[in-house]
Amino acid sequence: MKVIYTIFAATLYLACPSNSWGQALPFTHHSEMGILTGRDDFGTRTNFTFQTFNGFQLSERHAFGFVTGLDQYGSLSVLPIAMGWRSVLNPENNWQLYGGVDLGFGSTLLEPTVVTEWNEHRWQEGGFMGQASIGLRIKTGRANFWTLSLAYKRQNYQLTTGNPRVNAPDPNRPEDWSYYAKDNITFNNLVYRVGYWF
Repeated sequence: MKVIYTIFAATLYLACPSNSWGQALPFTHHSEMGILTGRDDFGTRTNFTFQTFNGFQLSERHAFGFVTGLDQYGSLSVLPIAMGWRSVLNPENNWQLYGGVDLGFGSTLLEPTVVTEWNEHRWQEGGFMGQASIGLRIKTGRANFWTLSLAYKRQNYQLTTGNPRVNAPDPNRPEDWSYYAKDNITFNNLVYRVGYWF
């Protein structure tokens, strides 16, 4: 978790306009929406995804920045928080190939702790998120593009269930629970997206 906080703090620092070295770098933005597809124990699934990349154009070919958005796995909402890199192969053309890598964390901040009628507590915790993508940029203006992309995305998270033995149990203290189980779950996704880049 400390690594995630360090990445987040570094991103905020790099994106802060008060850093004089960063003022000369042009800002770039890329928003995309699409579908996550994959298989799990319940069969094939298709889910909604949205993400936005905000960063600095380090050169004509390379950009570095911050990625966030929303991945919806059925009733589970995951908020990706990551560092991202984008590289364009042929920026001089109207039709351009690009690639990207995002590394970070999938937060389950929107997911509440659920307590059943049998006093079973269930909660989710986020985990590592990694994504690699390739895509096509189609120029619509001097620095505006429509995009189509294909990506592989891996998302880890933990589902914890337990029955407390004390009135105010600590989720991080298994001894506060008469029953306590933690399941590590991984979503492996093939992702199809359309977007707009400027």
